Amino acid sequence: MCAQSSRDIPVSSPARLAENPFEDLLPVTAQAMMDRFDHPLSPQSWVMNDPGRRDRCYAVLLLSGRAQIALRQGVIDCRAPALVWLPLGETQRFTVTAGSEGYLLSVADDLVARHCGDGAGVAGGSMAGGGLPLRLAADTVHNVTPSENGENIAHLRRSFEAIRAELMQNALGASLVVGAHLQIILTMVLRLAENVMEQRDKHRPGSITFQRFLQVLELHFREHWNVADYATALGVSERRLGSAVLRATGKPPLTVIHDRVLREACMRLEQSPLGVAQIAYGLGFRDPAYFSRFFKRYMGEAPGAYRRLRRAAERVRDDTFAAWP
Repeated sequence: MCAQSSRDIPVSSPARLAENPFEDLLPVTAQAMMDRFDHPLSPQSWVMNDPGRRDRCYAVLLLSGRAQIALRQGVIDCRAPALVWLPLGETQRFTVTAGSEGYLLSVADDLVARHCGDGAGVAGGSMAGGGLPLRLAADTVHNVTPSENGENIAHLRRSFEAIRAELMQNALGASLVVGAHLQIILTMVLRLAENVMEQRDKHRPGSITFQRFLQVLELHFREHWNVADYATALGVSERRLGSAVLRATGKPPLTVIHDRVLREACMRLEQSPLGVAQIAYGLGFRDPAYFSRFFKRYMGEAPGAYRRLRRAAERVRDDTFAAWP
């Protein structure tokens, strides 16, 4: 855990790449910033949840020490060596302990989309045989561990340093160089994440496809994608996706998709002050009445009744504990 006496350092304005008549070489919308922390004497924190920072993705290369990353939901505690990718809108705060060394890269989502979109990935937009484009990787939180004694750290350090140098020099074509190294960083994220999943699930056929399905599901369950949409995003057939999900969970993909929507609906009904209609709209339902029928079909009770029962049970628990000395 990082020390509590950290000092807040608001993320400064990004280094905007210089404007140039050659817009194809240097788009004025491309923005990036690199912070290098080099063994600070005290903990340091960067605050990222103000309105001016919500269009940013972040990449962290931790070479020594420890870091804590506060997300919208949850916290990542990491120890060096670590490579962390944080997609748009996820990061609230980044803190490093005294003596840590590494880099914090901030890039506008426009830059990521331009250089790491569906057509910019490896092997024509995706990992060979894997069906996971760089853009999909950029939309997912990743926390991976490069080998301390391998080439991965050296490759990553070179890319982070190259981006830092380009932003400092602000020369013609800087965005192209930054974009190229951004592709390298995301490709390394994919390689390391792939290795982790292969080692963890080497005895479970189809589990890598299942893990990828869960990642895409987190991004799109509010959009009510069907199974074909998920299969297309993953670059696999519906049959292969169905087989992978069935082996991992014993359920077909559509049931897993519905389970995720219902889990989110239950959480919001229990914790949110919003009305049922607002919750329905927030989950992508255009008709609150249809949401109520969907919820009751699977949960056995209407959303309003579910909320009342859960809150009544919570009040009973509160009264019981409040009676304790």
